Amino acid sequence: MIYSPSLACANQINLERDIAELVKCGIKWLHYDIMDGHYVPNLCFSLDGIKAIKSRFPEIVIDTHIMVTNPADYIQRLYESGAQNVAFHSDATNFSFRLIQSIHSFGMEAGIVLNPSQSISCLLPVIKELDYVLIMSVEPGFAGQKFIDRTYEKVESLAQLRKEQELNFKISVDGGITLEVAKKLKVFGADILILGFPAIFNQPDGISSSFLRFKMSIEREGSYEKNIY
Repeated sequence: MIYSPSLACANQINLERDIAELVKCGIKWLHYDIMDGHYVPNLCFSLDGIKAIKSRFPEIVIDTHIMVTNPADYIQRLYESGAQNVAFHSDATNFSFRLIQSIHSFGMEAGIVLNPSQSISCLLPVIKELDYVLIMSVEPGFAGQKFIDRTYEKVESLAQLRKEQELNFKISVDGGITLEVAKKLKVFGADILILGFPAIFNQPDGISSSFLRFKMSIEREGSYEKNIY
């Protein structure tokens, strides 16, 4: 399992401190949201922030989620900033195949984001080109929302499609992930968990203890049955 803490949920005044604490307890990925105020009615982080993080923590993988109306305008600049993964929303472009090719041309991994109302069928024309799929388990744009239970079925269906077509893309899930939710997602086939407030941030025992407790519980023996949604 890959754990990718969402920096949108970190302490914005002490962001470097929070990142350093995450790195110290073994985090290798950081989820970085870019919002333009148009695709979603919110703003979050700049490209310059990626450069600053990579300068201070060069070993970290920057897992970028772009919630923007013109994703093609961002690809080269994301590469120049130091991003390694780029996930864009399929309904933000009419040219998903071209955009995936552009991301790959810069040596980055390409992902498509599915909103809660979108079916995995919209991925079928490009599924073989993807490195990962980011499934939103809340509506994009704001932290702190409750996990949408229908996400389990979507993850399971996508994992089954991956198996049937003998593909290797990863399945990432973002939004409202608690410990109990994470345990279920693991059973259904998720590979990457985006962790926010319910998992590791704003917890009474701090980031390190919260994450290590979370990780230990997820990786412990035992699992859920699949008849849970």
